[in-house]
Amino acid sequence: MQNLNSNNKSITQVLGELSANIVFKMWNLKKCGSYRSAEPHFKKFCTEIISKSPISKTTVFLALKYVQMYIKKGNNTNFTNEYQLFTIALMLSNKWLNDKRYASKIWSEISYISQADIDTLEISFLKSLNFKMHITGEEYSFWLNCIKKYHLSDRLEYLFAERIGNMTTFQLTLPKPGFNYEQTIDSKVIESPAGFQYRLF
Repeated sequence: MQNLNSNNKSITQVLGELSANIVFKMWNLKKCGSYRSAEPHFKKFCTEIISKSPISKTTVFLALKYVQMYIKKGNNTNFTNEYQLFTIALMLSNKWLNDKRYASKIWSEISYISQADIDTLEISFLKSLNFKMHITGEEYSFWLNCIKKYHLSDRLEYLFAERIGNMTTFQLTLPKPGFNYEQTIDSKVIESPAGFQYRLF
Protein backbone atom coordinates (compact mmCIF):
# COMPACT_ATOMS: atom_id res chain seq x y z
CA MET A 1 0.00 0.00 0.00
CA GLN A 2 1.42 3.34 -1.02
CA ASN A 3 1.81 6.61 0.87
CA LEU A 4 2.03 5.14 4.34
CA ASN A 5 5.24 6.94 5.18
CA SER A 6 4.68 10.43 6.61
CA ASN A 7 6.37 13.05 8.76
CA ASN A 8 9.76 11.39 8.25
CA LYS A 9 8.71 8.38 10.29
CA SER A 10 10.25 5.03 9.46
CA ILE A 11 8.05 2.50 7.69
CA THR A 12 8.28 0.30 10.79
CA GLN A 13 6.94 3.08 13.00
CA VAL A 14 4.14 3.90 10.57
CA LEU A 15 3.17 0.24 10.32
CA GLY A 16 3.32 -0.11 14.09
CA GLU A 17 1.10 2.88 14.77
CA LEU A 18 -1.35 1.93 12.02
CA SER A 19 -1.53 -1.64 13.32
CA ALA A 20 -2.00 -0.44 16.90
CA ASN A 21 -4.89 1.83 15.98
CA ILE A 22 -6.61 -0.81 13.85
CA VAL A 23 -6.27 -3.61 16.41
CA PHE A 24 -7.10 -1.42 19.41
CA LYS A 25 -10.18 0.08 17.77
CA MET A 26 -11.54 -3.24 16.53
CA TRP A 27 -10.90 -4.92 19.88
CA ASN A 28 -12.62 -2.18 21.90
CA LEU A 29 -15.49 -1.87 19.44
CA LYS A 30 -16.26 -5.54 19.91
CA LYS A 31 -15.54 -5.55 23.63
CA CYS A 32 -17.51 -2.50 24.73
CA GLY A 33 -19.16 -0.97 21.66
CA SER A 34 -16.92 2.08 21.46
CA TYR A 35 -13.51 2.84 20.05
CA ARG A 36 -10.75 5.38 20.26
CA SER A 37 -7.14 5.70 19.22
CA ALA A 38 -4.60 3.32 20.68
CA GLU A 39 -2.63 4.24 23.77
CA PRO A 40 1.04 5.25 23.22
CA HIS A 41 2.24 2.12 25.03
CA PHE A 42 0.39 -0.17 22.60
CA LYS A 43 1.70 1.79 19.62
CA LYS A 44 5.22 1.33 20.96
CA PHE A 45 4.57 -2.38 21.53
CA CYS A 46 3.35 -2.92 17.94
CA THR A 47 6.26 -0.95 16.50
CA GLU A 48 8.80 -2.90 18.53
CA ILE A 49 7.38 -6.34 17.80
CA ILE A 50 7.33 -5.55 14.06
CA SER A 51 10.91 -4.28 14.18
CA LYS A 52 12.10 -7.41 16.02
CA SER A 53 10.30 -9.85 13.71
CA PRO A 54 11.52 -11.11 10.29
CA ILE A 55 8.38 -9.86 8.55
CA SER A 56 7.28 -7.78 5.58
CA LYS A 57 4.48 -5.26 5.09
CA THR A 58 2.45 -8.08 3.55
CA THR A 59 2.82 -10.10 6.74
CA VAL A 60 1.57 -7.17 8.83
CA PHE A 61 -1.43 -6.50 6.57
CA LEU A 62 -2.36 -10.19 6.57
CA ALA A 63 -2.10 -10.23 10.37
CA LEU A 64 -4.52 -7.30 10.51
CA LYS A 65 -6.89 -9.24 8.26
CA TYR A 66 -6.71 -12.16 10.68
CA VAL A 67 -7.59 -9.81 13.54
CA GLN A 68 -10.57 -8.53 11.57
CA MET A 69 -11.73 -12.09 10.88
CA TYR A 70 -11.39 -12.96 14.57
CA ILE A 71 -13.36 -9.89 15.67
CA LYS A 72 -16.13 -10.62 13.16
CA LYS A 73 -16.44 -14.16 14.53
CA GLY A 74 -17.03 -12.70 17.99
CA ASN A 75 -15.53 -15.60 19.94
CA ASN A 76 -13.33 -14.35 22.76
CA THR A 77 -12.18 -17.58 24.33
CA ASN A 78 -8.81 -16.94 25.94
CA PHE A 79 -7.65 -13.49 24.81
CA THR A 80 -7.68 -10.84 27.49
CA ASN A 81 -6.15 -7.87 25.65
CA GLU A 82 -5.11 -6.44 22.32
CA TYR A 83 -1.41 -7.18 22.92
CA GLN A 84 -2.07 -10.92 22.85
CA LEU A 85 -4.37 -10.63 19.84
CA PHE A 86 -1.89 -8.75 17.66
CA THR A 87 1.01 -11.00 18.65
CA ILE A 88 -0.80 -14.21 17.75
CA ALA A 89 -2.16 -12.78 14.48
CA LEU A 90 1.32 -11.61 13.50
CA MET A 91 2.85 -14.95 14.41
CA LEU A 92 0.29 -16.89 12.34
CA SER A 93 0.66 -14.53 9.40
CA ASN A 94 4.41 -15.04 9.49
CA LYS A 95 3.95 -18.83 9.61
CA TRP A 96 1.57 -18.73 6.67
CA LEU A 97 3.71 -16.56 4.40
CA ASN A 98 7.33 -17.22 5.27
CA ASP A 99 9.68 -20.17 5.25
CA LYS A 100 11.73 -18.53 8.01
CA ARG A 101 9.63 -18.85 11.17
CA TYR A 102 10.29 -17.93 14.74
CA ALA A 103 9.61 -20.61 17.34
CA SER A 104 6.97 -19.75 19.92
CA LYS A 105 9.81 -19.29 22.41
CA ILE A 106 11.13 -16.36 20.36
CA TRP A 107 7.68 -14.81 20.05
CA SER A 108 7.38 -15.12 23.81
CA GLU A 109 10.66 -13.28 24.29
CA ILE A 110 9.81 -10.37 21.98
CA SER A 111 6.20 -9.99 23.15
CA TYR A 112 6.70 -10.68 26.89
CA ILE A 113 3.84 -13.19 26.75
CA SER A 114 4.57 -16.59 28.28
CA GLN A 115 5.26 -19.43 25.89
CA ALA A 116 2.48 -21.50 27.44
CA ASP A 117 0.00 -18.66 26.83
CA ILE A 118 1.20 -18.21 23.25
CA ASP A 119 0.68 -21.90 22.49
CA THR A 120 -2.80 -21.87 24.04
CA LEU A 121 -3.81 -18.62 22.34
CA GLU A 122 -2.56 -19.83 18.97
CA ILE A 123 -4.79 -22.88 19.12
CA SER A 124 -7.76 -20.79 20.28
CA PHE A 125 -7.26 -18.34 17.43
CA LEU A 126 -7.04 -21.09 14.83
CA LYS A 127 -10.13 -22.86 16.12
CA SER A 128 -12.08 -19.62 16.26
CA LEU A 129 -11.40 -19.15 12.53
CA ASN A 130 -12.12 -22.84 11.87
CA PHE A 131 -8.52 -23.16 10.61
CA LYS A 132 -9.39 -21.08 7.53
CA MET A 133 -6.26 -18.96 7.16
CA HIS A 134 -6.02 -18.79 3.37
CA ILE A 135 -6.79 -15.42 1.79
CA THR A 136 -7.08 -15.21 -2.00
CA GLY A 137 -5.23 -12.56 -3.98
CA GLU A 138 -8.52 -10.82 -4.72
CA GLU A 139 -9.51 -10.83 -1.04
CA TYR A 140 -6.10 -9.47 -0.05
CA SER A 141 -6.30 -6.66 -2.64
CA PHE A 142 -9.76 -5.74 -1.37
CA TRP A 143 -8.44 -5.73 2.21
CA LEU A 144 -5.60 -3.38 1.24
CA ASN A 145 -8.15 -1.08 -0.35
CA CYS A 146 -10.18 -1.16 2.88
CA ILE A 147 -7.09 -0.28 4.97
CA LYS A 148 -6.26 2.56 2.59
CA LYS A 149 -9.77 3.99 2.86
CA TYR A 150 -9.64 3.67 6.65
CA HIS A 151 -6.19 5.31 6.73
CA LEU A 152 -7.46 8.28 4.71
CA SER A 153 -10.83 8.71 6.45
CA ASP A 154 -10.37 7.20 9.94
CA ARG A 155 -13.75 5.50 9.44
CA LEU A 156 -13.65 2.12 11.12
CA GLU A 157 -16.51 0.89 8.96
CA TYR A 158 -14.10 0.45 6.06
CA LEU A 159 -12.30 -2.28 7.98
CA PHE A 160 -15.51 -4.33 8.00
CA ALA A 161 -16.57 -3.51 4.44
CA GLU A 162 -18.01 -6.22 2.23
CA ARG A 163 -17.98 -6.37 -1.53
CA ILE A 164 -21.17 -6.00 -3.52
CA GLY A 165 -20.65 -6.97 -7.14
CA ASN A 166 -17.15 -5.61 -7.64
CA MET A 167 -14.07 -4.27 -5.92
CA THR A 168 -15.16 -0.63 -5.95
CA THR A 169 -18.52 -1.06 -4.24
CA PHE A 170 -18.61 -1.19 -0.46
CA GLN A 171 -21.24 -2.20 2.05
CA LEU A 172 -20.11 -0.53 5.27
CA THR A 173 -21.08 -2.24 8.51
CA LEU A 174 -19.76 -2.59 12.03
CA PRO A 175 -20.04 -5.79 14.07
CA LYS A 176 -22.30 -5.81 17.08
CA PRO A 177 -20.58 -5.31 20.44
CA GLY A 178 -19.94 -8.30 22.63
CA PHE A 179 -17.98 -11.52 22.46
CA ASN A 180 -19.44 -15.00 22.71
CA TYR A 181 -17.93 -16.01 26.02
CA GLU A 182 -19.82 -19.31 26.06
CA GLN A 183 -17.70 -20.89 23.34
CA THR A 184 -15.24 -23.39 24.74
CA ILE A 185 -11.89 -24.42 23.33
CA ASP A 186 -10.25 -27.78 23.84
CA SER A 187 -6.63 -26.72 23.69
CA LYS A 188 -5.40 -30.32 23.60
CA VAL A 189 -6.78 -30.94 20.12
CA ILE A 190 -5.30 -29.07 17.18
CA GLU A 191 -6.83 -30.92 14.27
CA SER A 192 -8.79 -29.06 11.61
CA PRO A 193 -12.30 -30.09 10.58
CA ALA A 194 -10.85 -31.47 7.35
CA GLY A 195 -8.61 -33.77 9.35
CA PHE A 196 -5.38 -31.88 8.85
CA GLN A 197 -3.19 -31.34 11.87
CA TYR A 198 -1.79 -27.89 12.52
CA ARG A 199 1.83 -28.02 13.49
CA LEU A 200 3.10 -25.79 16.28
CA PHE A 201 6.67 -24.57 15.74
